Amino acid sequence: MKHILPILILCLVPFMANAQQKIENNRIITEPATEEHLSNDKIYFFAHSMCMNCKEPFMYLAQNHADLNIPITDMKFHHNFELYKECVKKFNIPNNELRLPLICMGDNYIMGWDETAPERFREYLKIFQNKEHPADVK
Repeated sequence: MKHILPILILCLVPFMANAQQKIENNRIITEPATEEHLSNDKIYFFAHSMCMNCKEPFMYLAQNHADLNIPITDMKFHHNFELYKECVKKFNIPNNELRLPLICMGDNYIMGWDETAPERFREYLKIFQNKEHPADVK
């Protein structure tokens, strides 16, 4: 059991590259995101360290999209919670549907994580990356 924590930390560290972070006593310590408002050119992964539903997408992203360096926007910080509320408002998500994780990228989002989420993530990522790097029009 004590070997799981270091492995989990190694899997999560790539996602935290853009977030302010430290590792102390084998625990990831996150800090609030630096931006004031949501940015359409950034992927947000809203989660909480106690969220059981957040572990599967952590592992999926670590195994399949580690190169994206998606920061964990930890909900334990008030500023990150404000960004979460801004994302909820942007997509008009009803209060009775709110849950974690919430992944926002450009004009699309994934709330929660089920068997369809990895495919939706790949589809939304293609759309997001095409908007970020559009083909030259001649």
